[in-house]
Amino acid sequence: MIKQAIILAAGEGQRLRPFTAAKPKVMLPVANKPILEYVVRALAGNNIRDIVLVVGYRKDKVMSYFGDGHDFGVRIRYVEQRQQLGTAHALRQAEDLAAEEFLVISGG
Repeated sequence: MIKQAIILAAGEGQRLRPFTAAKPKVMLPVANKPILEYVVRALAGNNIRDIVLVVGYRKDKVMSYFGDGHDFGVRIRYVEQRQQLGTAHALRQAEDLAAEEFLVISGG
């Protein structure tokens, strides 16, 4: 059974400007919660509690909201994708923290 997820959440969301001028697209609210919160809670609800978040654009917004994940019933570790060079590049940033089996999911 898979126990780890790597969430790709580094992108800016340029097509969503001006909404993403101050926050990354994964932090845009839907029903008063960031999109990424729904993803994290869905993983926790399916017993996936080890999460690696690949962050980049406005990473401080994501990291300050989710912290270590304790408030969401998960453990969150972060890796940074300094340049947004695509999905495979984002996943490569998490290589050192990846378990033998893991789920890859988009943050938003």
